[in-house]
Amino acid sequence: MKKYTVTFLFSLLPFVLFMNYSVATLSQESEDAQQQFEDNTSLEQESDEAPAALDEILDNQETKKQGPLDSSTTTKDDSAATEDSETPVEDEPAVRISKVKIHGAKVVTKQQIEEIIGTEFPSIKFWVKKPPFDEEVLKDDMIRIQRLYANNGYYDAKATYDPKYNKDETRVEIKITIVEGEPVILTDIDLKIEGDLSDKVKKQINKSVPLKVDKTFSPNGYQQTKGVISEILSNNGYPKSDIEGEALVNRREKWARAKFVVKPGLRYKFGVMKVEGNEDVASHIVEREAGFKEGEIFSLSKINETQANIFQLGLFRSVVIDPVYNEEEQIADVAIVVKERKQGSVKIGGGFGTEDKLRGQVIWTQRNFFGGGRRLEVAGKFSFITQRIETSVIQPFIAGKNSELSGTLNFQRDDVPSFKGRSFLSTVALSKDFWKYYSVFSSLNLQFSRIQDSATRTPEEKSRENFFLTFINLGFSRDTTDNILNPTRGTVISTGLESSFTALGSDVNYLKGTIELRGYKKYRGIVFAKKFTIGVIQPFGSTQTLDVPIFKRFFAGGSTSMRGYPFQKLGPLDDKDDPLGGNSLLVGSFEVRYPIYGDFGGVAFLDYGNVYTDEWSFPLQDLKYAPGLGLRYDTIIGPVRFDVGYALNPEPGIRRIQFFISIGQAF
Repeated sequence: MKKYTVTFLFSLLPFVLFMNYSVATLSQESEDAQQQFEDNTSLEQESDEAPAALDEILDNQETKKQGPLDSSTTTKDDSAATEDSETPVEDEPAVRISKVKIHGAKVVTKQQIEEIIGTEFPSIKFWVKKPPFDEEVLKDDMIRIQRLYANNGYYDAKATYDPKYNKDETRVEIKITIVEGEPVILTDIDLKIEGDLSDKVKKQINKSVPLKVDKTFSPNGYQQTKGVISEILSNNGYPKSDIEGEALVNRREKWARAKFVVKPGLRYKFGVMKVEGNEDVASHIVEREAGFKEGEIFSLSKINETQANIFQLGLFRSVVIDPVYNEEEQIADVAIVVKERKQGSVKIGGGFGTEDKLRGQVIWTQRNFFGGGRRLEVAGKFSFITQRIETSVIQPFIAGKNSELSGTLNFQRDDVPSFKGRSFLSTVALSKDFWKYYSVFSSLNLQFSRIQDSATRTPEEKSRENFFLTFINLGFSRDTTDNILNPTRGTVISTGLESSFTALGSDVNYLKGTIELRGYKKYRGIVFAKKFTIGVIQPFGSTQTLDVPIFKRFFAGGSTSMRGYPFQKLGPLDDKDDPLGGNSLLVGSFEVRYPIYGDFGGVAFLDYGNVYTDEWSFPLQDLKYAPGLGLRYDTIIGPVRFDVGYALNPEPGIRRIQFFISIGQAF
């Protein structure tokens, strides 16, 4: 046990070092991309100030308070005096914050409060020093909290604090108590639209405005209403609209009335498009990503879509789109200004997982390879169970927008519990995304594999070492999730069909089909997630059940499927307890993901399923079950997770408790 622990900690050290390096690198890339991905659409719209009534959001306590909230407004002499006064006496230890509790916050979240106040919350990391306590800052924080509530329609909210010191007054626990009071209710909204707008646009405006009669009125909602109206008009050909507004708020009687006058202005159509700043990348590669055509009604959303499409090509470090309005002809010409990035790049990454231990990868990419916007990628990926060298050429826009044609050569070595082997795989694939959420995929594949040390049941299985396969893949998916790394809302439906025929030169005949369903729903900060996967391999012709190559069979168990079982160990095993795989698969999971503190979160899960030898065999009485708990820590590359699964009905030789460490959610 001691040896295992030391080995585990030693193997974890490079992962921690890599995470520090990787997160810093990716953070820098993210900041650079964000800085360059500008939206400069030059909307000529006047932004009205909120009415005076909206500024009266603080009580007499704030009005009487003369001290500034922003220290930058102090004079030079005052700043110096403040700095001198804050210099701690060497013999007097600073008071530090050990805990901050917030009570009574229902309308706004504790996270919102933490973001706007100046008092720093102590970290749960024991090695991080506790923040210093400044009561003057805390006093101002009470006003900031009241302002936050006022902006959400609770003008009479009160916030107080109660510090509790330890005996030597070096630590303090802060209790913040909030009395939210009653909200101001909107009793009437007068929305007047001047000019000629279609009934469709009018209905869209009336339906979409955040402010609703008999609901809470707030300055935030007031400003959001103006923004929503402006956005709807901009997407329907009116980019230079003018929205005037006023509000009457009675804080004593808790009612408000709002009035908006909407002046759409001229309606524009798209004019000519011009690309500037490109040197090595041809202009037509940029122009074909446009989400609009000349003569169409102007739409700001199509401008933003075009900008995103161009940026996602990976050829540019900045993309700026600037409409130029011609009032006489009511035409908006579009200038697209790009700055090219270096076309060659190298990415280095690594990580750690309980299944593949240490892993790393090196990817060299050459963009705009011989023109046409195509990419050349050479990747080396290595871990304790798989080593792979892969070369790919990707041609975008092969079948219109959001489509790719790729050719890949793959050399791979596997050392997994079920077998050891080497493979060469050549693939030609075509993929296309459409209708925002949908995508299709097809590929033709040639594979030669040499298998060693395979788990077997019969002498015939053991004698088969070399396999040549010619197979076709077809796939379809619908993905409405909100985040690819850590989804909290939406659904995923994906299907796949793989077919191998001896008529095409393959050694075996089979059809392999899978269906996977995933769903996510967030309620009060808690994410409910579920997954269900079913699969069948149907051999035909001269191919029998046990003739399907082991590297094509179904396996389950491990960090992403059945966490009560080790990697690939769910299902039939040979006499050495090595996994044999099967021709039928049924697995599922249900998770409850909840926040703990800061970037830390917890998970409670129930996994179930099994792998069966025969095709179309799903005896429910043989399902295995594994509840468990997990811990998550969010990073910019996805959550780092630690899971503990407990097998309720394990097979002989399988330990009931399994531990897993990996990156990314289980599904």
